[in-house]
Amino acid sequence: MTDDVATGIGATLRQAREAQGRAPEDVAAALRARVTQLHALENDDFQVFGGDVYAKGFIKSCALELGLDPAPLVEAYRQQYATDDVRVSTLISEPASMTRTPRTSPPAWLAWVLVAIVVVAGVAFLSQLGAGSRSPETATPSEDVASPPPSSAEEETGDEAGDADDDRDADDADESDDADDADDADEADEADEADEADIDHVELVLAFEETSWMRVEVDGAMVLEETVPAGETLPFEAEQEVQIRFGNAGGVIAELNGEDLGTQGGRGEVVDVVFTPDGAEQV
Repeated sequence: MTDDVATGIGATLRQAREAQGRAPEDVAAALRARVTQLHALENDDFQVFGGDVYAKGFIKSCALELGLDPAPLVEAYRQQYATDDVRVSTLISEPASMTRTPRTSPPAWLAWVLVAIVVVAGVAFLSQLGAGSRSPETATPSEDVASPPPSSAEEETGDEAGDADDDRDADDADESDDADDADDADEADEADEADEADIDHVELVLAFEETSWMRVEVDGAMVLEETVPAGETLPFEAEQEVQIRFGNAGGVIAELNGEDLGTQGGRGEVVDVVFTPDGAEQV
C-alpha cells in the first residue's frame, strides 16, 4: 500500500471529507449516490457495490470530488480487494474509443448449399423451357413418292421461320438470365436475414464523452448506480434487455450489437432507454 493510503482507502476518503467540513449527505448528493454507499466506502465495505468495476468507479468518483488523486486509491483496491470481475471490462484502464464488433460470417457450408440450390433451379428451368419449345415430329414421306422442289415463296417462308426461331431462342436465353439473377438476389436476402437472426442477445458499449450519472439494470437486476466520469467506456451483456437511466443523455454514446446508435438524448437531459436485440427504445 502506498503512503497516500497508509490508513486505508475508506479512512483516507473520510479524513479528506472531514477536513473539508463536508457531511456525508453533501458528498453523496454531489456523486448522485446513496448515503449508505458512501458510508460503506468509508468503512472499506466494497461488497455492496456488486463487483470490482463498480467499486473502483465509486472510489475514483469520490476521490475526484474530494480533490484527491484517485490512482493510489484504485491501485490499493486492486492489490487488496480485486477479484477480477469478468462481467465487464475494467473501468479505469479502457480507452474511450469504441470498438465495433464485426458481424459473424455465415458458415462455409451454407454458401455451398446456396450455390447448389441455384444450380439445381437453373437446370430445372432450362429443362422445362426445352420441353415446352420442342415441336412434334413430322412424318417423313415414303421413298417412292417424289417431293416437288420448293418454290421461291416456300423458301422465303422457311427463312422467315428460321429467323423467328432464332429470335425466340434469344428471348428464352434472356428470360433464363433474368431468372438466375432473381434467384441470386433471393439467396443473398436469405443470407442477410440469417445473419440478423443470429443476434439474439444484447451487447452494449457506452462511451462517456461527458460525466454522467447512470443507473443500469441487466435482465431486471440492478448492476450499477453511480456517476461515471468523462473518458470512460462501459460494456454490458444481457440475454433479454439492458435498461438504463442516463443523467446526461447527450454526453454518452451507445453502441448496440456493433451498431453505433449515437447519443440517446440532449445534453443534461435525463432519459430512460431500454436496449434489446431489436434495438433501443425510450420509455
